[in-house]
Amino acid sequence: MIDIHKVSFQYLSSSTNILDNISLKIEKGEFVGIIGPTGCGKSTLCYMLNGLIPHSIKGYFSGTVSVSGKKLVNESVEEMSAIVGYMLQEPSFQIATPNVTSEIAFGMENLGISREEILNRLDRVLETLSINYIRNRATADLSEGEKQRVILASILAMNPQILVLDECSSMLDLPSKLNLATTLKQLNKNEQKTIVMIEHDLDYLLELADRIILINNGQIIADGPTAKILTDIELLRANDLVPPTVVSLFQEIQKESKIAVEIPSSHSQATEILRRMLK
Repeated sequence: MIDIHKVSFQYLSSSTNILDNISLKIEKGEFVGIIGPTGCGKSTLCYMLNGLIPHSIKGYFSGTVSVSGKKLVNESVEEMSAIVGYMLQEPSFQIATPNVTSEIAFGMENLGISREEILNRLDRVLETLSINYIRNRATADLSEGEKQRVILASILAMNPQILVLDECSSMLDLPSKLNLATTLKQLNKNEQKTIVMIEHDLDYLLELADRIILINNGQIIADGPTAKILTDIELLRANDLVPPTVVSLFQEIQKESKIAVEIPSSHSQATEILRRMLK
């Protein structure tokens, strides 16, 4: 579904490549977490998935990016929006209309969806994301977290095959983060949506992603199952990342008890291990 082959990119304002000759493939239905220290190229990589690079963000680009069989160098960002729903890290940059309902409807209108279907989808996404209470609000009056959920609602309403989410939970409170996690899991498992998610909160990714890609210094440092990458404390710390809390906790238990303790790869597994240890 996504095929990146020997891609390099350098911003006009820089003297070095932010991404340097990287290649990767993401298959339909995968849930992929993109991690790495600030400035390592995570967002740059995702800008390529809907054509922002090379069409809107200028720089020195080489290699090929194909999404759903389309070479993005030949497709406009507008054309790709029907396939790839992209949520930027800063929600205010994506708000285009004065009120919530018009914002959610905006993308659907551009796709030529009928008014009846727009209204049906609008009701569904407001309910799904638990934001029906702000449907009549002005977008200027929303909190940053509410803006994030409205943008996500507008993307989901367009029903793209692929969701690219850049720090989509960064401004949400805990109940909203949990609700978002449930929604994303359902979209991935029940509707086979391909999800690519940049996230600094590795505890959050531990519960969501099937695969983790670690980027640093313009290179893919590691690429593998979530349970393998996010339990490798030495790898994470070597790349300036804070390991998931549950992983660090069990490593400390192992050190203090001086016995072999299984390092959990999810919070539910951690609960089960603790239950067995306390028997």
